[in-house]
Amino acid sequence: MIDKVKIVAAVAIAIAGIYGYYQLPQYMGQDVSILLRVGLMLVALIAAVGVAISSEYGASFVGFAKGARTELRKMVWPSRQETTQTTIIVLVLVVLVAVFLWLIDMAVFKIIYGWLLGVDG
Repeated sequence: MIDKVKIVAAVAIAIAGIYGYYQLPQYMGQDVSILLRVGLMLVALIAAVGVAISSEYGASFVGFAKGARTELRKMVWPSRQETTQTTIIVLVLVVLVAVFLWLIDMAVFKIIYGWLLGVDG
C-alpha cells in the first residue's frame, strides 16, 4: 500500500514541477529567467525519481536496469566489415526480390489483360 502512495506522490511531484514551469511567470512576472524555470522543473523531476526509486516498484526497476546493463556488456557487436557486408547483401537481395516481383506482376498483367480480356496493354 505504501508503495502505491509513493508512486502517486512521485507522479504528483513531477506534475507539480511541470505545472510550476509554466505558471512561474504568472506569479513572479514575465521576466523570470528560463534557467530558474528549468531548474525548478529538474529539481521536481529528480525528487520524483527519488521518491519513485524508494518504492518496491522502483527498486525492482533499478535491479532490472542493472541486469540489462550487465547483459548488454556481454553482447558481442559485429565489426565494421561484417556490418558493411551484411548491409550490401541485404540491399542486393531487396533489389533481386523487387525485380522478381515486378516480373511476376508483368506476367499476371499480360495474362489478365492480354489473354483473358483480349486487350493490348
